[in-house]
Amino acid sequence: MAILTLTPNSFRNLQTDEIKFHSHLNFIIGSNASGKTSLLEAVYYLSTGKSFRSRRIRNIVNRDVGAKEFVLFGRLSENYDTVPPVGTTLSSIHTVGIRKTVLSNTDIKLNGELIRSASKLAAISPVVIIDPNSFELLTGPPKIRRKFLDWGVFHVEHSFSRLSNEYNNCLKQRNTLLRTAKIDILQLKIWDRKLSTLAEEIDVCRKTYTKLLRSNFKKIISYFKIGNELDIQYVRGWDKDLPMQAILEKNHKKDFDSKYTQFGPHRADIKVTIKGRLVEDVLSRGQQKLLVLALYLAQIQCLVDSVNKRTVVLIDDISAELDYQNLQLIFDRLAVLETQVICTALDTSVVQKALPDNEIYKMFHVEHGKILAL
Repeated sequence: MAILTLTPNSFRNLQTDEIKFHSHLNFIIGSNASGKTSLLEAVYYLSTGKSFRSRRIRNIVNRDVGAKEFVLFGRLSENYDTVPPVGTTLSSIHTVGIRKTVLSNTDIKLNGELIRSASKLAAISPVVIIDPNSFELLTGPPKIRRKFLDWGVFHVEHSFSRLSNEYNNCLKQRNTLLRTAKIDILQLKIWDRKLSTLAEEIDVCRKTYTKLLRSNFKKIISYFKIGNELDIQYVRGWDKDLPMQAILEKNHKKDFDSKYTQFGPHRADIKVTIKGRLVEDVLSRGQQKLLVLALYLAQIQCLVDSVNKRTVVLIDDISAELDYQNLQLIFDRLAVLETQVICTALDTSVVQKALPDNEIYKMFHVEHGKILAL
């Protein structure tokens, strides 16, 4: 998948007509607070129907010009070409339109038809954002790593979205029951059975995907001088030697006392270790950033291997804490994966020093929200 064009209207401070991206490599150059990250955010919103920066629409709509909504329009290509080749079918080109008001009303159109769920949009346009907050993938709470893991499972296992939604609904019902003054044990056991069945299926999906992710991670990390014996461990959220239903029944009293379900896929995690120790306790900040990039590269490779999908990669402030040798390695691996890359930098030195002389790319300059193709 590649983003061919983007037209933002009243989206933060962006002031531009249609932006035409290169299908492989794009650089967004500009000073701090110029609008570089806002452009990445608009691309991400076009592909997912949500922001990676804020849940408050009022923060995104450009109210300085009196707007009460923002509109995004774009064209996406499954052929990974800026100019679709002769014979390209219309089904390989998608048009996306998103309108969001400050009252949280949302319209999403895919190929001219209203869609109810943004997950349908996300399924056809895989996109990842790598920014300064990506360090939390290693150092943050488990929910961040679960989100990372489930992004990959969602794209390679078609049933996962349904399983996840059903599990979350069952979990909500069980937790509601645990909060009641008088608990019906028979009813609780009914929810135990439903939750357990879904939990075991989710675990299989995650375990299968983690095996593929681990394999690709080990291959990719060998290109970087971080250290030996790096590994990924999947923690499913309950005792690995017992079925989920046995765990629920064994911990009824604990769940009664805490009034929520303490074990299950909603408590899963992945741990990245080096020689058995957590990497955040051993590696420097620069090494951790390189490791996070390697994890994303491994995930992108999983999509290529499993479902032959290409990912749009958004990188905010790519040069921070990485030397040019490692930047070159990153760009080399992204080129092998045939991804579309849109990344921000403060100046053109990143491009001039980190890329081969014959590398083809497109550059944009952003100043006060105005975007100019160079």
